[in-house]
Amino acid sequence: MHEHDEVADLRSQGYRMTSQRLLVLRVIRESPRFLTAEEIHAAVVPQQPSLDIATVYRTLHWLQKVGLIAPVDMAGGRQRFEYHQSGADHHHLVCEHCGRHTHIPRDIVGTLRASILSGFGFEAQLNHLILTGTCADCRADHVPA
Repeated sequence: MHEHDEVADLRSQGYRMTSQRLLVLRVIRESPRFLTAEEIHAAVVPQQPSLDIATVYRTLHWLQKVGLIAPVDMAGGRQRFEYHQSGADHHHLVCEHCGRHTHIPRDIVGTLRASILSGFGFEAQLNHLILTGTCADCRADHVPA
């Protein structure tokens, strides 16, 4: 869904899509990595200097509520955010060293879901899966000589 479609959809539901909300959403959507509230604030201030961190937090809460972003809890305890297309499963491998995230294809997660069901009789709801660890590049950088 394109940004214009999202805005039109929200407005048709009675929501206001302010310039501040749109700016925060754009920063998250265009980022190649997951961002903290502080990183989002730092990215929007050059474009809108009067936007304070409290407004960013309120906007993040609202964007979660309407389903446009999802919180990402990663190692280190700092919550980050990612763009979330409503209804779409999304799964990632996240490097704890460099922060790089890689999409996990749906078929791999489907295989995991089926294995959990057959092995444990448990039907897992894997709509948003994040596995943390160390990417190949960081592992190569840290291999003892």
